[in-house]
Amino acid sequence: MIGALLSSLLLGASAAPAGSTLERLADDVAMRVIAAGLTGPIGVAIEAKDPAFTRALGTVVCGRLTRATLSCEVIEATPEAAVAIARQRELSTLVRLNVSTEGTTVTARGDALETWKNFWSGERPTRGPRATALGLTFELDAEIAALAGVPLTPTPSPAVPLELKLSSLARWSTVPVALAAGDLDGDRRSELAVLLGEELVLLNAEARVLARYDLSSAPAAAAVSREPFGAIAFLQNPPRLVAWSGRRAKAEVLTLVGATLKPAGMQDTIAVDALTARLEPGLNRFLPEIQVGGRATRMPSGFQASSTRAGVTLVVWPDGNGTVTRQFPPSGRIGDVGCGSALADVDNDGVPELLVSTARTAGDADELRLLSLSVAEGLAANAQSTRSTTPSWQATLKGRVIVMTGADLDGDGGEEFVFGTWLMDGTGELWVARRVTP
Repeated sequence: MIGALLSSLLLGASAAPAGSTLERLADDVAMRVIAAGLTGPIGVAIEAKDPAFTRALGTVVCGRLTRATLSCEVIEATPEAAVAIARQRELSTLVRLNVSTEGTTVTARGDALETWKNFWSGERPTRGPRATALGLTFELDAEIAALAGVPLTPTPSPAVPLELKLSSLARWSTVPVALAAGDLDGDRRSELAVLLGEELVLLNAEARVLARYDLSSAPAAAAVSREPFGAIAFLQNPPRLVAWSGRRAKAEVLTLVGATLKPAGMQDTIAVDALTARLEPGLNRFLPEIQVGGRATRMPSGFQASSTRAGVTLVVWPDGNGTVTRQFPPSGRIGDVGCGSALADVDNDGVPELLVSTARTAGDADELRLLSLSVAEGLAANAQSTRSTTPSWQATLKGRVIVMTGADLDGDGGEEFVFGTWLMDGTGELWVARRVTP
């Protein structure tokens, strides 16, 4: 298992921008953690001269570990104080780094260790048995020099705009209720699962139907929402699907055997990326009581959609607002965010982008806006609307975008945005937004 995870991480690292010290530093840290056999959930605590560099490196390290199926979160504290925080949050492993620069080199020193204590070892509790030292040195490049506050005159290069291209994948006579993506067959390419009414349809990257399953065998919900609603999750170890129709009281667990989805039990919660939640009977939203990394917490209210990448979570609320957060319960609001919005790392740099639809509930057209993570976090901190900033890319299309997810359809490490629309005639359409490669 460790060998497979390490190979997967190395494949993802090979797609990182050449010469990026930040990427190589994060790759090296993540590979050493995996090679040491340390398990998730993992906390990452970094101390450096500049807070911007601290946040950037922590986000990229977590992105690498998350791609290797290890859940991860950034701890904003000194490496010494992070131990107590990691234990309080019930994190299994803590990565501690102190990063410094000298001349034209950057050095990171620290360790990765298990956080549990052995209270049977005598009067003084000891740490868990596994730990690994981390000592890394790289030459400075322009990116890391700017973040670390070190004067370095880089060779100027023109900015490459981030653009997306829209393509239609499929059309249906009904509305897509829920959408999720994940690798169910182990080929390192995402499959797509779409809920149409109470029928779950599994598609490959080219939208060819792989399997279908009727969810109507689950017990009926106490109340049914006026508008269709549901949720889908891809889980690993072992690979399986969890699908929940808003018309049903429980979610069904399914496995793929050949070209058939086989039932493997039922459950009353479902994973919405990093959040574990329950559908609220009679309403098209989730209950506010959730679990994050095994810890119970409560949202300010029920929510309609959630998306998590690299330790960052987008939450969409029923009132047409959203927020981008690194902690729970979340705070801060972004105006005019529709339920068909999601995070995805389309340029494979370890930092996700945000694609948002509008919060409109009527009309024959919707708008999509692509925002960088820094812009999205700034909007949330200042309670601003998505319309108050210029997006990296935007498009208008027919229908309302009501479901969205990130998916690596071609196996190159970068993600695409996949979304479903509700058209005026009651039909639905599945779209993909791919990055336009320069």
